[in-house]
Amino acid sequence: MDSNNDPYLRIQALKQPVWIGYGRVVEIRRQMEELFNHPRMHRMPNLAVIGESNNGKSMLLNNFARRHDPTRAPGYSVNDDKIERPVFLFQAPPEPDEGRLYNRMLTELYAPGADREPAESKLRRVSVILKALKTRMVLIDEFGFFQAGTPMKQRKLLNALKFLGNELQIPIVVAAVPETLNLLQSDPQVANRFEPVFLPKWKMGEDFQKLLATMEKTLSLRLPSNLAAEAAAQRILDESNGIIGYMSDLLQMLAIDAIRSGAECITSHALKEANLKRLGWVHPNRRHRYAG
Repeated sequence: MDSNNDPYLRIQALKQPVWIGYGRVVEIRRQMEELFNHPRMHRMPNLAVIGESNNGKSMLLNNFARRHDPTRAPGYSVNDDKIERPVFLFQAPPEPDEGRLYNRMLTELYAPGADREPAESKLRRVSVILKALKTRMVLIDEFGFFQAGTPMKQRKLLNALKFLGNELQIPIVVAAVPETLNLLQSDPQVANRFEPVFLPKWKMGEDFQKLLATMEKTLSLRLPSNLAAEAAAQRILDESNGIIGYMSDLLQMLAIDAIRSGAECITSHALKEANLKRLGWVHPNRRHRYAG
């Protein structure tokens, strides 16, 4: 069956994550590429990608890791003897604990150890494995969770990262919410090493309208929706709080409804509050309120 005519297959395709390479995120990715190719030295520069939750930080890190995944390179064979992981991406543990940090890394590297294994032993194993994999950059997602815990645990965690970067002589990139800047800047030596770069909320303007025009193309609807028109753009901005993750969720929901209804486009009526409520859309500002 032609997937272009099968509503189920079209909807499944819509649910796949799509990389949107707009100006600011491409610029940050370029900075990450420069770090990736930076000559090894004892005091490596690092990067902190700062943005609101659901504003594209994880997508950026995953995109960068995929671009440097050797298994995706032309000519790669599963029979190749060498195993390399130039970019090591993992998600931070939920609290600032040195041992849990190494546990998370070792689990991601398929080398978990005993719970009682000393932190120093875990660090040595992490270092040996990453050197063997010829890792040239470490990416840590959801770094904002490190705001939990006592100041002492936070300092030990930051020192662990600093030591890891020095030991391996590779850059570290963290993705975090704005509040995490306070944590990074609490230690002058860490603050000097992590340059903050920002993924701000979107505002109405030409760049935002260009973004919507690009996003509309990924929806693969058969009729134009003209999402970049000012009225539609303003509604989408209002309903998403200027956060690209919410925009994507909103447009996906509307596109799926357009396929199921046969409308094949997102109309001005579809963007009205009553219709969004019918579809189950909840504004980001109301998502954490108790509705009992």
